[in-house]
Parts: sequence; structure tokens; C-alpha cells
Amino acid sequence: MSNNTDKTTLRENAEAELDNKLEPAAPTDVDEQTPQQERQSLHEFQVRALELEAENRKLKEALEALEESRDHYANLFDFAPAGYLTLDEHGVIKEINLTAAGMLARERPALIGLPFVRFIAKADQKKFSNHLSQSRCERRSLTTELRLVGKGGWHLPVEMHTSSMRDSRHYVFYRTVLTDISERLLVRTALDQSRRQLEQNVSERTAALQENRQLEAEVAERKRLEAELRQRMQELADADRHKDEFMAMLAHELRNPLAAIVNATELMRRKPSGHQHLYDWACRVIKDQTAHLAHLLDDLLDVARVTQGKIVLDQATIDLRTVVSQAVEANRALLEDRRHRLNVRVPPEPVWVQGDSTRCVQIVGNLIHNAAKFTEVEGEIEVVLDTEADDAVVRVRDNGTGISTELLPRIFEPFTQEDRSLARSRGGLGIGLSLVKKLVELHHGRVEVASQGPGQGSEFTVRLPWMKMHLSSRKHSEKVQDSGLSAADQYVLVVDDNVSSADSLSTLLGAYGYQVQVAYDGKEALDRGRERAPDVVLLDIGMPQMDGYEVARRMREDPRLTGTRLIAISGYGQEEDRQRSREAGFDHHLVKPVDIDVLLDLLGSRQP
Repeated sequence: MSNNTDKTTLRENAEAELDNKLEPAAPTDVDEQTPQQERQSLHEFQVRALELEAENRKLKEALEALEESRDHYANLFDFAPAGYLTLDEHGVIKEINLTAAGMLARERPALIGLPFVRFIAKADQKKFSNHLSQSRCERRSLTTELRLVGKGGWHLPVEMHTSSMRDSRHYVFYRTVLTDISERLLVRTALDQSRRQLEQNVSERTAALQENRQLEAEVAERKRLEAELRQRMQELADADRHKDEFMAMLAHELRNPLAAIVNATELMRRKPSGHQHLYDWACRVIKDQTAHLAHLLDDLLDVARVTQGKIVLDQATIDLRTVVSQAVEANRALLEDRRHRLNVRVPPEPVWVQGDSTRCVQIVGNLIHNAAKFTEVEGEIEVVLDTEADDAVVRVRDNGTGISTELLPRIFEPFTQEDRSLARSRGGLGIGLSLVKKLVELHHGRVEVASQGPGQGSEFTVRLPWMKMHLSSRKHSEKVQDSGLSAADQYVLVVDDNVSSADSLSTLLGAYGYQVQVAYDGKEALDRGRERAPDVVLLDIGMPQMDGYEVARRMREDPRLTGTRLIAISGYGQEEDRQRSREAGFDHHLVKPVDIDVLLDLLGSRQP
């Protein structure tokens, strides 16, 4: 129905444009002699030509946006912590990311087309050739260790993980991942030295104690030291294994959405005529996968910030009923996609706690998301809010895969997952529950888990200090400032030194009816502000010469701009960045990529 409507609208616009181009003229003898069918065919041809021109313009704009998105996420591949290469069947470099080029201490363009064996230590070149041959013959992924040779002749020990594949023409090629293992070898060497030293000490001590009455006690001490050494070696080995598993999971989680984005981009690049639904599907895929990548990076950053003690809670008195409602809505799409039956039970009276509303929604939302992900399709999930003694209690129950007794004590540790194959199929890095525990503890609460075992479901319980006083008369929800103006009445100034980012945001807001102008640096923004006072300024922070903080301070000093709202749109999103924004005079701080729905709410109009 949507495709028919779009085609009808496109045709109507084309006919209107054709009518404007053609000036009315008196009929001539030739016109009267021209058959009606030929005149109608000519008209149809002209209308169709205009339709195709309009379609081409839309396709060009969509392709430019997709290429920009693809370039943005290709940077994630280039700056990954591991080196990635593509080798042809002869071991010649066809593709290489910046990390791998850095390992070879050379510029990337200079490496393309060179045999990779040239950069391997001579003693390891035969091992490399055998490694490729074995991967090709056995048709599976293999791992080996070898040394790379840099410009100065220095050696860099790496772990090489290779998979052999065939392209569309059935030619063999290799995907290779390089991981710097210098620190691992140092640890291994130190452990070997410590083990040898400890064995030597134990042996000498044992020999000296053979003639001593305390021989039995000293032998027991030796066994204790050996057990401690084995434990320490096992702990280090486990830590190294967890690091490798995390790197593999991270690469997996990044490649999946990037693959979907690349496929959607390729579909739109090929421009299959008359398949508008395919373009709509591609746009949805790119938007969903971009949001997934942003959520993944946010979780990683949150874990790092909590671990380093850099998260500062925005404390307020909040009603947990609102928190539960927002958490459920945040996961509504996943719940509906998996057709779960959700039962939410909250008391009729407010349940007040002291905390950060956003972080509390993140806590409950992560538990609901975890339950939805690890419960089979058409499962049952229950969210219950209650009070017990001095605690406000939130319980999230499910009838999903459950948790083994071996995993229960470690379930809140970072990067912990029940089964690697299962975790890969369901996605995730194993950091959601760890983040829940740390955030709950920041709120002076605790989180517990219970499960009868695999296949028996699980129950997570969050307990936060309950504020029992009656606060019904207070306002506990923040409302976004509304300008009271419609989109057409608002003049918005977009300031960003990234031309593509500024122009795309300007085009998007223009489509929603806003009056938009663009400035590509701080000086130009101040000049445009003096020419005409904008209602809203969307201001990037990281600009050369004059950054966004300085521009905001100068605008706040200008009496003509007292009614202008300043919204920071930046790639910097830590708490200290938000604090600097407030000090510089910004009203709001949004992190790239900006959620357009949030931005439209701040502007005070959602009507395109």
C-alpha cells in the first residue's frame, strides 16, 4: 500500500512539474492531425522521465548517507586492537588494517601487493607456509605463533589466527588476525623464571632439611608453595584465556552489525528499480545496527568508567514505578520480537528511592533484556516491584535457560557467560550483569540471583534503600523544555566542522520543517548569531581554533542571544564533559550519534 502511495505521489509531482514547464498554446493544425494516442504516449514519456529524475535524486542522497555511515564504522575495523589482513592464495597482502600496518612499522598503501612472508623472521617463514597450507587443506581456523620483522630489524612476537576461504570465483584466500603477544611472552618468561627459581629454592631447602628433625614440616611447606605456584599460574592462564575470549567476542559482535550494514549498502548501491520496500528495509537495518553498535560501545565505556570510579550519579528522589515502566518500554521491541508474555506488577503507591533515574532504568532494563535474550521464544517473563522491611525490591523472573550451579557464584563477573556457543548465538559480551552489580552498589544496594539449574529459569532481585516518607506532593519527573513554537517558526543554527555531519543534520531538520542554517567553525557561528538570533544552536564541542565551549561562553555573553537555547552535540560523553558543558552555558548535552527522537523532543516538536 505504501509503495503504491509513493508511486502515485511521485507521478502527481511529475505531472505537476511537467505542467509548469509546458506553456499553454493554441492548438494547431498539426496538433489536430496528431493522433490522440501519440500525444498521450509523448505525455507519458515526459512524466516518466521526470519520475526517474526524482527517483535518482533520492537514491543519490540515500547512497551518500550510507557511504558516510559505512566509512564511520569502517574506522572501528581500522583501529581495532588486533591486526586484520586478507591474503591471496600465494600469501600476498590484499587488505590490511591500520593496526596490522603499525605492527610492521609501514604505511598501509606500501604493504598492499607485497608477500606477507617478507615481514616474517627467516626462522619462522617455513612455519608460516605450513600454517597456510594446513589451513587450506583442513578447511578450518588455525592458530600459531611467529615473529614479525620491522624496519630496524627488531622482532615482534604475534599470535596468528588464520581461516581459509573461497571467493565467488572459487579462488582461495585467507583471513588473518594478528595479536601482539609481547606482554604474554614476558609474563610466560617471568613465570618460567619464577618456577625455576622456586623449584631451585625448594630443592635446596629440601636437601638441607633431610638431616633436620623438621623435615616433614618443610616438605609440607614445599607442597604448599608448589600448590600456590600452580594456582597463580592457573589464574594467570585463565586471565590470558579470558582476554583472548573477550577479544574474539568483541570482534564477533562488531562484525555482525557491520556485515548487515555492508549488505544493506550494497543493496542500495545496486539500485534495483521498482523495489522501494527493499530500500526501506535497508534503511531500517542500518538504523537498527547503528543503534546496536552505539549500545555496545556505551556498555563498554560504562564498565570502564565504573571500574575506574569515574561515574557520578545524578542523585534525585525517584519513583521506581516510573523506572520499571521506562525499562519495559526500552525493551518492548525485543520482547515483541521474541513473542514473550510479560507480566508487570507494581504497587498502586509510589516507591521512592534516592538515586540516578537514568542508571536505575539501565539496571532494570539490563535485567529485562537479559531475561528476554536467554528465554526461548514465547517464554514468560515477570517483573515485580515491592517493598520489604527497609528495601525497595525489583524482581525479574523468567522460565528461560537457567544458570548452572558452577556459574552462579561468578555470574556477576565481567565477560562471564554460561556457554560460549550459546552466548555467540544470542550475542553479547557478558558485561551487562557486571554493570548491573556495580551500578546497584553505587546506589548502596545489592543484587542477588537464584536458579534451580539449566532449563529451570532464573530470578534476579535488586534491593535498594527505600525512602518511606510521604513525597506525593513533590515533582519527580523532569520535563523537556518546550519552546512553545512549531517547527516552521524555529530557526536552528547547526555548528560542526565536520561538513558531512553538519549538512546531514541540517537536511534532516529541514525535512521536519525547521528553518536551518549551517556554520562550519566557531567564528562563522558567532557571525551568524549576530546577524540573526537563532532559537536553538546545535553546537559541536571538538572544533579547531575555537572549540564549542568557547563559542557557548561568547554566545552567553551576547545580550541578543539571551533567549537562545544551546545544545551540545559531541562525541565526548563522560560526566566531566557534561559538567564542562553546563559550566560553559549549554542547556543540554547529546552524544553522537544523536537519537533523532530525543533531539526532536528537546526542540519541542515531533511533527515532520
